[in-house]
Amino acid sequence: MVYLSIREAIREGSLKPNERLTEREVAAILGVSRTPAREALKLLEARGMVSSVSGRGLVIADLTPENVSELYTVWEHLEGLAARFAAQRASEIDIHNLREIHRMWDIRSGIQALGRLNKQFHQAIYHAANNRHLMSALGGIDDSLALLGATTYAVPGRPAEVKKEHAAIVDAIARRDQAGAESAAQTHIRKAGRLRMSIMARRK
Repeated sequence: MVYLSIREAIREGSLKPNERLTEREVAAILGVSRTPAREALKLLEARGMVSSVSGRGLVIADLTPENVSELYTVWEHLEGLAARFAAQRASEIDIHNLREIHRMWDIRSGIQALGRLNKQFHQAIYHAANNRHLMSALGGIDDSLALLGATTYAVPGRPAEVKKEHAAIVDAIARRDQAGAESAAQTHIRKAGRLRMSIMARRK
Protein backbone atom coordinates (compact mmCIF):
# COMPACT_ATOMS: atom_id res chain seq x y z
CA MET A 1 0.00 0.00 0.00
CA VAL A 2 2.81 2.41 0.89
CA TYR A 3 4.70 1.59 -2.31
CA LEU A 4 1.60 2.10 -4.48
CA SER A 5 0.72 5.34 -2.70
CA ILE A 6 4.17 6.79 -3.34
CA ARG A 7 4.14 5.62 -6.95
CA GLU A 8 0.78 7.30 -7.61
CA ALA A 9 1.96 10.49 -5.92
CA ILE A 10 4.91 10.51 -8.33
CA ARG A 11 2.66 9.77 -11.31
CA GLU A 12 0.23 12.55 -10.45
CA GLY A 13 2.97 15.09 -9.75
CA SER A 14 2.61 15.44 -5.97
CA LEU A 15 6.17 14.14 -5.72
CA LYS A 16 8.57 15.47 -8.33
CA PRO A 17 11.93 14.37 -9.81
CA ASN A 18 14.90 15.00 -7.50
CA GLU A 19 12.62 15.51 -4.48
CA ARG A 20 14.05 13.92 -1.34
CA LEU A 21 12.23 11.07 0.43
CA THR A 22 12.84 9.90 3.99
CA GLU A 23 11.34 7.07 6.01
CA ARG A 24 10.09 9.53 8.64
CA GLU A 25 8.32 11.79 6.13
CA VAL A 26 6.72 8.88 4.25
CA ALA A 27 5.54 7.28 7.50
CA ALA A 28 4.08 10.56 8.75
CA ILE A 29 2.30 11.44 5.50
CA LEU A 30 0.73 8.00 5.06
CA GLY A 31 0.08 7.34 8.76
CA VAL A 32 2.14 4.15 8.96
CA SER A 33 5.12 3.02 11.00
CA ARG A 34 8.67 3.44 9.69
CA THR A 35 9.04 -0.27 8.90
CA PRO A 36 6.60 -0.38 5.93
CA ALA A 37 7.92 3.03 4.85
CA ARG A 38 11.47 1.64 4.83
CA GLU A 39 10.43 -1.47 2.88
CA ALA A 40 8.50 0.61 0.34
CA LEU A 41 11.52 2.84 -0.26
CA LYS A 42 13.72 -0.23 -0.76
CA LEU A 43 11.26 -1.56 -3.35
CA LEU A 44 11.10 1.82 -5.11
CA GLU A 45 14.89 1.90 -5.27
CA ALA A 46 15.04 -1.67 -6.59
CA ARG A 47 12.59 -0.74 -9.34
CA GLY A 48 14.54 2.39 -10.28
CA MET A 49 11.97 4.93 -9.12
CA VAL A 50 14.20 6.46 -6.46
CA SER A 51 17.96 6.66 -6.36
CA SER A 52 20.58 7.33 -3.74
CA VAL A 53 22.39 10.65 -4.03
CA SER A 54 25.48 11.42 -1.97
CA GLY A 55 24.68 13.89 0.78
CA ARG A 56 20.93 13.82 0.13
CA GLY A 57 19.82 10.24 0.63
CA LEU A 58 17.01 8.91 -1.53
CA VAL A 59 15.47 11.17 -4.18
CA ILE A 60 12.84 10.65 -6.89
CA ALA A 61 14.63 9.53 -10.05
CA ASP A 62 14.80 11.93 -12.98
CA LEU A 63 14.76 10.52 -16.53
CA THR A 64 16.87 12.11 -19.25
CA PRO A 65 15.47 12.58 -22.78
CA GLU A 66 17.61 9.60 -23.85
CA ASN A 67 16.07 7.48 -21.07
CA VAL A 68 12.57 8.51 -22.15
CA SER A 69 13.25 7.73 -25.81
CA GLU A 70 14.52 4.25 -24.89
CA LEU A 71 11.55 3.71 -22.57
CA TYR A 72 8.97 4.50 -25.25
CA THR A 73 10.78 2.35 -27.81
CA VAL A 74 10.57 -0.68 -25.54
CA TRP A 75 7.00 0.15 -24.49
CA GLU A 76 5.91 0.42 -28.13
CA HIS A 77 7.04 -3.13 -28.89
CA LEU A 78 5.72 -4.65 -25.65
CA GLU A 79 2.37 -2.90 -26.03
CA GLY A 80 2.08 -4.17 -29.57
CA LEU A 81 2.80 -7.70 -28.40
CA ALA A 82 0.19 -7.40 -25.65
CA ALA A 83 -2.44 -6.27 -28.16
CA ARG A 84 -1.50 -9.13 -30.51
CA PHE A 85 -1.92 -11.67 -27.70
CA ALA A 86 -5.19 -10.02 -26.66
CA ALA A 87 -6.57 -10.38 -30.18
CA GLN A 88 -5.70 -14.06 -30.02
CA ARG A 89 -6.78 -14.86 -26.46
CA ALA A 90 -9.35 -12.31 -25.25
CA SER A 91 -12.63 -13.70 -23.96
CA GLU A 92 -15.91 -12.06 -24.83
CA ILE A 93 -15.93 -10.61 -21.31
CA ASP A 94 -12.46 -9.10 -21.92
CA ILE A 95 -13.68 -7.46 -25.11
CA HIS A 96 -16.82 -6.20 -23.39
CA ASN A 97 -14.68 -4.66 -20.62
CA LEU A 98 -12.44 -2.92 -23.15
CA ARG A 99 -15.46 -1.48 -24.94
CA GLU A 100 -16.95 -0.29 -21.63
CA ILE A 101 -13.73 1.44 -20.60
CA HIS A 102 -13.52 3.07 -24.01
CA ARG A 103 -17.15 4.17 -23.75
CA MET A 104 -16.31 6.00 -20.52
CA TRP A 105 -13.66 8.13 -22.23
CA ASP A 106 -14.93 11.71 -22.15
CA ILE A 107 -12.57 14.35 -23.53
CA ARG A 108 -14.17 16.87 -21.17
CA SER A 109 -12.90 14.97 -18.13
CA GLY A 110 -9.96 16.24 -16.14
CA ILE A 111 -6.40 15.29 -17.02
CA GLN A 112 -5.93 13.07 -13.98
CA ALA A 113 -9.26 11.29 -14.58
CA LEU A 114 -8.27 10.52 -18.16
CA GLY A 115 -4.86 9.35 -16.99
CA ARG A 116 -6.45 6.86 -14.60
CA LEU A 117 -8.88 5.65 -17.26
CA ASN A 118 -6.02 5.26 -19.72
CA LYS A 119 -4.16 3.08 -17.24
CA GLN A 120 -7.31 1.01 -16.73
CA PHE A 121 -7.61 0.58 -20.50
CA HIS A 122 -4.06 -0.68 -20.91
CA GLN A 123 -4.35 -2.96 -17.89
CA ALA A 124 -7.44 -4.51 -19.50
CA ILE A 125 -5.40 -5.26 -22.62
CA TYR A 126 -2.67 -6.90 -20.53
CA HIS A 127 -5.26 -8.99 -18.71
CA ALA A 128 -6.75 -10.11 -22.01
CA ALA A 129 -3.26 -10.99 -23.31
CA ASN A 130 -2.99 -13.53 -20.48
CA ASN A 131 0.81 -13.77 -20.41
CA ARG A 132 2.39 -13.37 -16.98
CA HIS A 133 5.90 -12.76 -18.33
CA LEU A 134 4.67 -9.95 -20.53
CA MET A 135 2.63 -8.56 -17.63
CA SER A 136 5.75 -8.49 -15.46
CA ALA A 137 7.78 -6.67 -18.12
CA LEU A 138 5.01 -4.11 -18.64
CA GLY A 139 4.81 -3.58 -14.89
CA GLY A 140 8.41 -2.38 -14.97
CA ILE A 141 7.58 -0.06 -17.85
CA ASP A 142 4.66 1.36 -15.88
CA ASP A 143 6.92 2.15 -12.92
CA SER A 144 9.25 4.11 -15.19
CA LEU A 145 6.34 5.91 -16.87
CA ALA A 146 5.19 7.10 -13.44
CA LEU A 147 8.42 9.11 -13.21
CA LEU A 148 7.26 11.26 -16.13
CA GLY A 149 4.52 12.74 -13.96
CA ALA A 150 1.49 14.27 -15.63
CA THR A 151 0.15 12.75 -18.81
CA THR A 152 0.26 14.40 -22.24
CA TYR A 153 -3.50 15.03 -22.13
CA ALA A 154 -2.98 18.72 -21.38
CA VAL A 155 -1.90 19.13 -25.01
CA PRO A 156 -4.88 20.49 -26.98
CA GLY A 157 -6.54 17.79 -29.07
CA ARG A 158 -4.66 14.87 -27.53
CA PRO A 159 -7.61 13.40 -25.55
CA ALA A 160 -9.68 13.22 -28.77
CA GLU A 161 -6.78 11.58 -30.63
CA VAL A 162 -6.36 9.00 -27.88
CA LYS A 163 -10.05 8.13 -28.05
CA LYS A 164 -9.67 7.30 -31.76
CA GLU A 165 -6.44 5.37 -31.18
CA HIS A 166 -8.02 3.31 -28.40
CA ALA A 167 -11.02 2.59 -30.62
CA ALA A 168 -8.72 1.22 -33.34
CA ILE A 169 -7.05 -1.10 -30.83
CA VAL A 170 -10.34 -2.38 -29.39
CA ASP A 171 -11.88 -2.93 -32.83
CA ALA A 172 -8.85 -4.93 -34.00
CA ILE A 173 -8.89 -7.08 -30.86
CA ALA A 174 -12.62 -7.70 -31.26
CA ARG A 175 -12.04 -8.77 -34.90
CA ARG A 176 -9.27 -11.13 -33.76
CA ASP A 177 -6.98 -9.22 -36.09
CA GLN A 178 -3.64 -9.90 -34.43
CA ALA A 179 -1.49 -7.90 -36.86
CA GLY A 180 -3.96 -5.02 -36.87
CA ALA A 181 -4.12 -4.90 -33.06
CA GLU A 182 -0.34 -4.93 -32.79
CA SER A 183 0.02 -2.16 -35.37
CA ALA A 184 -2.69 0.01 -33.77
CA ALA A 185 -1.14 -0.36 -30.32
CA GLN A 186 2.34 0.45 -31.57
CA THR A 187 1.07 3.51 -33.45
CA HIS A 188 -0.66 4.69 -30.27
CA ILE A 189 2.51 4.46 -28.15
CA ARG A 190 4.72 5.88 -30.91
CA LYS A 191 2.55 9.00 -31.14
CA ALA A 192 2.57 9.38 -27.37
CA GLY A 193 6.34 9.06 -27.31
CA ARG A 194 6.85 11.70 -29.96
CA LEU A 195 4.56 14.07 -28.11
CA ARG A 196 6.35 13.44 -24.82
CA MET A 197 9.75 14.12 -26.41
CA SER A 198 8.40 17.31 -27.95
CA ILE A 199 7.17 18.50 -24.55
CA MET A 200 10.53 17.73 -22.92
CA ALA A 201 12.37 19.60 -25.68
CA ARG A 202 10.26 22.72 -25.12
CA ARG A 203 11.01 22.67 -21.39
CA LYS A 204 14.78 22.87 -21.89
